[in-house]
Amino acid sequence: MKIVVCIKQVPYIDHLKFDHDTKRVIREGVESEINPFDKRALTHAVELKKQFGAETIVVTMGPPQAESALREALAMGVDRAVHLLGREFAGADTLATARALANAIRQIGFDLVLCGKYATDAETAQVPPMLAEFLNIPQITGVTKIEWDGNQFTATREMDDGFETWRGELPALLTASERLCKPLRATPQDLERVAGMPIEILAPAQLGDVSEFGLQGSPTWVEAIESIEPKRKKIIRQASDGIAQVVRETLDDLKREGLGGDWRQETHEKISVGAGRDNPAKSFWVVAEIIENEIRPVTFELLGRAVQLAQASEGEVAALVIGANVKRFAETLSAHGADKIYFAEHTALAQYATEPFARIVADALSQHKPFAVLLPSTANGRDLAPRVAAKLNIGLTGDVLNVTLDGQGRLVQYKPAFGGNVVAPILSKTTPVMATVRPGMLEPAQPNAERRARGLDLPVKDVSSRVEFVSSERTTDEGVHLDDAEIIIGVGTGVGGAENLPQVQELCRALDAHIGATRKVVDQGWLPRQLQIGLTGRSIAPHLYIALGVRGAFNHTVGIQRAGTILAINNNPDADIFKQCDYGIVGDWREVVEEMVKQVGQASL
Repeated sequence: MKIVVCIKQVPYIDHLKFDHDTKRVIREGVESEINPFDKRALTHAVELKKQFGAETIVVTMGPPQAESALREALAMGVDRAVHLLGREFAGADTLATARALANAIRQIGFDLVLCGKYATDAETAQVPPMLAEFLNIPQITGVTKIEWDGNQFTATREMDDGFETWRGELPALLTASERLCKPLRATPQDLERVAGMPIEILAPAQLGDVSEFGLQGSPTWVEAIESIEPKRKKIIRQASDGIAQVVRETLDDLKREGLGGDWRQETHEKISVGAGRDNPAKSFWVVAEIIENEIRPVTFELLGRAVQLAQASEGEVAALVIGANVKRFAETLSAHGADKIYFAEHTALAQYATEPFARIVADALSQHKPFAVLLPSTANGRDLAPRVAAKLNIGLTGDVLNVTLDGQGRLVQYKPAFGGNVVAPILSKTTPVMATVRPGMLEPAQPNAERRARGLDLPVKDVSSRVEFVSSERTTDEGVHLDDAEIIIGVGTGVGGAENLPQVQELCRALDAHIGATRKVVDQGWLPRQLQIGLTGRSIAPHLYIALGVRGAFNHTVGIQRAGTILAINNNPDADIFKQCDYGIVGDWREVVEEMVKQVGQASL
């Protein structure tokens, strides 16, 4: 078995600073590390080396200082290191990066390619599926467990509502999630041992046409960088001043923010869908996602934005829905803004699988040539969109917060980066313009039941997949509800233990809220992994986030940057969460929650 592991060196996100005058992220003096997810991939490769005698090769594309990441990988136990080095690689977007890596990996040879789930500096999760497409091998992303039987494997994939298990055989590409394994650590002695080991250099000219790499070969580019770090009010009260009064004052503040009323009134306009349009030359497509036999709510958010874009450009809105018996969704998609609905129906498509879904979407886009395509930034959306982009050799912007049209009619995609501290408006040289959009960021249109969209059948020629679906395990609905929840209550280890969760759930019921968690809470098994919020978990955008017993470490707070209002409840007045909140109560969370439930009930919010 020959294993190639792709790694990226990323800065320590919490050390980065943003220069508001120059609109530049300041990296000087900021140390870097191997991307945490890539370390899991490296560790699994070393485990396979020990178990099966596999040959292991680590590959990176980066500046000269990336050599330190390669040496760390060698110190962890990898056999060879390959560095894609040259100025022609600079400025590469995900497609150009995947193209260069694919050319290198073909030269090296491989049976298995391992990557991290995504890089923490950009969070796109795009390079691995693009790489799999360029190498013409199957992929399984977000893997939490792998069992091997020679060249055959069974892999468990982390989803937004549970887990899926798939079976396949090499060659293949797998991406490692945080829970795949505990990463190895290179000791000073290990680093000293590999200090003299050779690192192979591959220059751009050795990999093909240099115009296909770097900035020149990138279909997307960053127009500017802007800070989006929200300014919080930081109004902190002490429960010792009288818990009933403090809770009452805090609830009054939250009512003024929208609690019990209309959160969306000030910040969101109402989107009305009118009569249908027929303008294929300016068509905005939405790829619908089905979960538990229902249209996932984020699809309606994408349709709402597509309606606004179409109205601004006299275009049309189309929905593409893939699955078994999907025509039953026609009225719902039409009511939410679709002028046309493209149906790809087949009994074999009842279960999402990357390869057949990617073929269908790519063929439809090639045939009908829409102006723009929006997909949800979910487990499946992140798995599907990059593969489609690589098939069509077009640009893709992942996990965007919003999309708008500029004065020239171009689609501007607003991509967060560096843990959500900055946003980069991104443009594309190719069409269709393609983006995945983070759930909870956009407003769905007000449905109009009188509308009737035109339905069109897409040819379904090939439903084959080189990996086989085995089973699924649904662990929670809450992971999906976090997409568009208006109120989320985050649980930290400060709540004491799983035995105290019923009191948290009582507050959830009182406020019609959904529950989330910090990484430590999830690691201790108090709540399912799908509820983890933060750098290696979910990013959320509720109108109100209530942090109960949450310390406020950076790895968690980057996931709540887009929350409208944050209320922190903690008995430690020095907790970092109080630096990140709009309102705070210093006191015992149990007493505060009990009083809050009481007052909310009395007010009938």
